[in-house]
Amino acid sequence: MPYELYYWPGIQGRGEFVRLALEAAGAAYVDVAREHGAGRGVKGMTTKLEGGAPQTPFAPPFLRDGAIVVSHVANILHYLGPKLGLAPKDEAGRIFANGLQLTITDFVAEIHDTHHPISTGLYFEDQKKEAKARSTAFLQDRVPKYLGYFERVLSDNPAGQKHALGDKLTTGQLKSPD
Repeated sequence: MPYELYYWPGIQGRGEFVRLALEAAGAAYVDVAREHGAGRGVKGMTTKLEGGAPQTPFAPPFLRDGAIVVSHVANILHYLGPKLGLAPKDEAGRIFANGLQLTITDFVAEIHDTHHPISTGLYFEDQKKEAKARSTAFLQDRVPKYLGYFERVLSDNPAGQKHALGDKLTTGQLKSPD
């Protein structure tokens, strides 16, 4: 049975990290909201989020693998990594790969917050002034720290700078630099 990925059909966003892992591994999966159409697929996804079953996810993306439902990008990738051959064999490596993904999650959240600095419940137009200030500070202070860290991870990899961890693709880096 193929994996079932639940995420919004027209948004790359956080769900794209899971799609990249599934595609990189050539795994059989159904992108439920995209393949079942926005109406039926999104309705099915939101019905699952309304509860009524044990271990209901809070929000998409989430993945169903038979009876197992896994939510949150880093958690999904931590689960899929060994199954798809996208995780180091040793525990220390898997934990480090998960840490990289959690750092990416933090980075993506900070990027998102540049256009919703007051509240995600407000439209961008209602917080443009604050968004401009937040974006300026983010570009000046935070982006160099994140990119510097990722560059350091690549340069410190004993297996070479082609991958973030080891000598092959992992969930901590879903696309090799060319």
